[in-house]
Amino acid sequence: MVTRITGLASGMDIDAMVKKLMTAESAPLNKLNQQKQLMEWKRENYRETSVKLVSFLQDKLDGLSKSSTISAQKATVTGNTSAVSAKATATASGSLEVRVTTLATAARVSSSAAPAKTDSTTADWGAVKLSAITGSGIDASSTDKISVTIGDASIEIDPQTETLSSFVTKINASTAGVSAVYDSATGQVSLMSKATGAAGNDIELGGDGASVFTSLKLSSKLQGGVDAELTVNGMAITRSSNSFSMNGVELTLNSVSGGTATNIEVTKDVDALVTAVQGFVDAYNEVLSFMNSKVSEERYSKYSPLTTDQKADMTDDEIELWTTKAKSGMLKNDSILSSAISSMRTAIVEGVTLSDGSKIDFTQLGITTGSYETKGKLILNTDKLKTAIENNPEIVTNFLGNKYSTSSLSNTYTAEDGILARMKKISNSTLVKLAETAGTSKYSSDLTASFLTNSTMGTNLLSLDKRISDLTDKLTMRETNYYKKFTAMETAINKYNNISSSLSF
Repeated sequence: MVTRITGLASGMDIDAMVKKLMTAESAPLNKLNQQKQLMEWKRENYRETSVKLVSFLQDKLDGLSKSSTISAQKATVTGNTSAVSAKATATASGSLEVRVTTLATAARVSSSAAPAKTDSTTADWGAVKLSAITGSGIDASSTDKISVTIGDASIEIDPQTETLSSFVTKINASTAGVSAVYDSATGQVSLMSKATGAAGNDIELGGDGASVFTSLKLSSKLQGGVDAELTVNGMAITRSSNSFSMNGVELTLNSVSGGTATNIEVTKDVDALVTAVQGFVDAYNEVLSFMNSKVSEERYSKYSPLTTDQKADMTDDEIELWTTKAKSGMLKNDSILSSAISSMRTAIVEGVTLSDGSKIDFTQLGITTGSYETKGKLILNTDKLKTAIENNPEIVTNFLGNKYSTSSLSNTYTAEDGILARMKKISNSTLVKLAETAGTSKYSSDLTASFLTNSTMGTNLLSLDKRISDLTDKLTMRETNYYKKFTAMETAINKYNNISSSLSF
């Protein structure tokens, strides 16, 4: 360690002189730090782009690709509209005439009369212990657990603590497949199968503690469940539930039909399909505008990242304004983003070729591109799209969704790939390039996600850190040497001054 003597003998400002000398010496270090800062800013911009593309894939494309979205259909119900409700899935087809003869009901068993209790002090039956119900056969002083069964489910009873309320709660929480309720005023109990249909009649009540059911005035099994009976296009059908699917149409039976049939017609849901196409146009425009803003953002090359010394001479507002300029245009004309933009725009205008050789052009769906200044932004004419769907009900499904399910097999799209598959492949390809270049995640939409070090920029930053560290050590040694020399000078001057003073004396 060098003792720093600051000009007591010479009268010079040694610290100021060393600082000026080191300012010149530190120029290469400042350039390295600025280079590092610029690279970190650029990497952060790459991460923003990566997050935007991951969100485009996960939140937009995957949702739009669902058959319920791009193949949306609707079921129009006429005739006896109260007897049957209908909802069309993406696979629905045809027309249905439904006549309901019998609704499915659930098997059940209820107390035939109010049970009796030996505990006259408790008015609320829910708080009455099972051991206090006449005929339960439960010894309240016993510590042995009692088991009852409902169908295949076994329910354990604690003779000392079990109340009617806790017993009903256990039934509802069990795997018995029944719902239990009780009347707190009378103690009467009802058990009903959670599933409708005749099969529920097979649920029996028993077990070692079967007398509990007897004391609650319940018979030995659930009864009364019947299957639904109906005709569909004249064909007799039996179902255990009032809700089921036929030809991709989800049917719900609400009441018997009487003399009027329910007619169901399946057609494309034009409004839902228009919403799906508009959703794609909006998502595409959003991600494209984001990347266009990055590659066209102005770069102010004369605004370099500020050094610590530069910041010391500026106000906070001045620092903020300067830094905003310095950070601008990090991805100006970037090759990765420019390639993605070009590929996306080309994928739209090329059109989709179907397996029969026919081709769908984006203009057929009422989609056009804006002026040159909008840089590929899409504009949708919904009236034209509705007309296109009426003329060709499958146009949206084919244009957007064709071959999307196999789009993960390659990042290179083909002429038969629908637009969603193309966007997925282009986005995935771009995410791979961003990961290799900047170490961004190909799957995370978290802006704070860590960078991978095994990337081009990660390796370069590690190299810069090493160079900065080495140069910092050298500058520290250089500064120490300066102080050594000035200390030696001060010591010599002080020595000569002392000799001069002695001679004069």
